[in-house]
Formats: sequence, structure tokens, C-alpha cells
Amino acid sequence: MTQQLITTDVVIIGAGIAGLWLHNRLNNMGFHALLLENNTIGNAQTLSSQGIIHGGTKYALNGILSKATQAIGAMPARWQACLKGTGEVDLSQVKVFSDHQLMWSQEKLSSKMVSFFASKALSSRMQTVAKPERPPLFQHPDFKGALYRLEEPVLDIPSVLRCLVQPWQDRILQIPSESEITWQQNTHGVQSIQIGEYKIQAQQFVLTAGEGNQALLDTLAIKKPKMQRRPLQMVLCKAKDPKQALPAIYAHSLGSGSKPIATITSHFDENGNTVWYIGGNIAEQGVGKSLADISQEAQRLLHDILPWFDFPELKWASHTINRAEPKQSALSRPDTAFVESKNNIHIAWPTKLALAPDLADKVIDALIIQNLVANEHSTPTLPQATIGKPLWDIAFK
Repeated sequence: MTQQLITTDVVIIGAGIAGLWLHNRLNNMGFHALLLENNTIGNAQTLSSQGIIHGGTKYALNGILSKATQAIGAMPARWQACLKGTGEVDLSQVKVFSDHQLMWSQEKLSSKMVSFFASKALSSRMQTVAKPERPPLFQHPDFKGALYRLEEPVLDIPSVLRCLVQPWQDRILQIPSESEITWQQNTHGVQSIQIGEYKIQAQQFVLTAGEGNQALLDTLAIKKPKMQRRPLQMVLCKAKDPKQALPAIYAHSLGSGSKPIATITSHFDENGNTVWYIGGNIAEQGVGKSLADISQEAQRLLHDILPWFDFPELKWASHTINRAEPKQSALSRPDTAFVESKNNIHIAWPTKLALAPDLADKVIDALIIQNLVANEHSTPTLPQATIGKPLWDIAFK
């Protein structure tokens, strides 16, 4: 096999939201960064996300501003700047489904108490929605709960990926999924990576492959950090008759606990039919259940939290995805984006979609500490990675 030598300043492995954001930042700063992907762009966690740019409200339902709430609190403003075309990456062409989310409590006192404490803890980010300003779904006279507005946008993730791919697409390399990876290294770190016919030399290497990071760490014989997987089984539904399509909703339903009962976002399949994508407790507790069981549970849940709404006949699907993160005690959720460096290898997990900008900051700081230098490199013509298909177009097939 003919070997092709490529040089660059930084190699990033994994073209999800973390790798793409970092790839844009570094190239915009004048460094030459190559992004490698062995599947489709965004294929795993990124295209499985609900597109919510969290500001921490869901982590403060007990009235306490946790470390997670504080870490993620600045993220909506950073994303909003990018959506306006004035931020660190240009997302001005992204489709914004909603510039805010809603949070509603049921009539039960326990649910109202949770929403009360959350509103006190996050009064600057959470406002009561007056009855005349409520969307039609919550103007029904039988809705007796409280309704809040959260300044957290919901984005169409495929359009986010297109915006992040376009500026530096010639520096995104599709590598064969079956290719063996070998590393050339010495006591100072890795000098190059061999993948199939490509030998790529770089100063620094960043792992942003999500669940794929563990296999990469194994090839490097790096024992720590270890990775954990926290599984979800998300639920999807849409009207069987598109003429009776579900209304668009972007909202959290509150119960008496410290997590939303359900988080519902609306997306649109290739025929324009509205798809509800449901996360929250039901997704965490539904792991391993059959489609028949989890769809029955979801149907009962929807009728319980939206009892006044006359549902059309629905078609159901589910989607299992692992949240890949640095290992925590008792498989708890990490509070912040994570970066750990082993010489010139940097292992990174954003832990949440919204934290991609924060992760990029941390990686760039680590690269600068390692004395990263911008050099001139020619970019060869490379096989182009393509963006994965939206979940809404494949889940029901």
C-alpha cells in the first residue's frame, strides 16, 4: 500500500460537536488542524441530542445553584453570540427551532413547589409566562399549573453541523472505519498516527470521539482517565396522519423530584411531520425495555402531563444512546467539560452539547501550555466526511 504523508499542527479525532467546534476555533486562530472521522459527522451523541442549549435550570430544581448549574450558566449567551454571527464560530445560518424553552408544573402542590424553588434560584434566567402570552397548548382552561420561560434556545442540530463543517471542510478527513490505528511515539509523546494509507505528523493530538475515546485510549495503552457510559432510551412519536400533526413544543414537565418528568422537543421529518423527541426520567428509566413497553409508558405519561390535550393516533419509535463521559463515582454525571493531557495527547469529553465552547477553551489552553506553534502546511485533497442523517428520518423505519 502506498503511504501518504500528511503534516499538520493538530490532529483532532472525532467529528461530533466537540471536535467540530475545536476544529473551527483552531483553524480560525491560524493553526492548521485536521479533523478525522471514521463514520458520518455527528453520527452518535451529537445527532441524538435534543438540540437544547442548557443554561442550568434543570440542574437547580431543588433550589440550589450546583456546580453544574454554574458551569453551564454562561453557555446560552456564548451560543447566542455565535447564532448572531458575532461569536467565536459563525452559526448565523443555523435554524433555531425556538429561542427559549418552557417549563410547566402540574396542578399538584409538590410540582408547584419544585418550580417555585427553581424560579427563586434562577430568577434571572426564568420568568413566569402570563396567561395572554402562553402558546395555544397552554391556554386551555383545564391547564391549572404554572408556566415559566427559560432563556435557553433549541437548535436544529443538522444545521449546526453544516455551519461547523463548511468553513474548513477541506481539513476534515474521512478515514475507513475498519482501518487499524497505530501511533509512533517516544518519551516526549506522539509524533505521528498511522491510519490505513495515511501517516499524519502533528505537534498535538486531541481525542474528541465520545464513546470512541475508549478504543483510542486502549490503542495508546492509556489506563486513565477511564470512560463511563450512561445509557438512555429516548422516545419518539408523531401523528400517523400528518394532517393531524402534533403541535411544536419545547418544554420540561416538572414533577415532585429534582429532575423533569419529561423533556419534549419538536423536530420535523423529511415529509414535514412533527416529531416529539422525549427525554427526562422516562429515557433514563426506560433502558432495556421493549418498544411496546416504553411506548405504552410514554403514552400514559403524555396523557398525565397534558391531560387537556386531545392526542391524535400516534406512531412510536425509540432510540438508545450512550452518554460517554469521564468515569465518576457511582456513574454520576460530570459537572463540567473534561480535558486531561498525557504529554501531547489530550483526552476530551464535553459531557453536554452546550459545553462545547467551554471544552474548546480548555483544550486550547492545554495546547498553548504545550507550546503549540502555527506552521505552514499544504492540505492535500482528502476523502470528505459527510453529515449523518437526522434521527427523525430513520427512527421510524
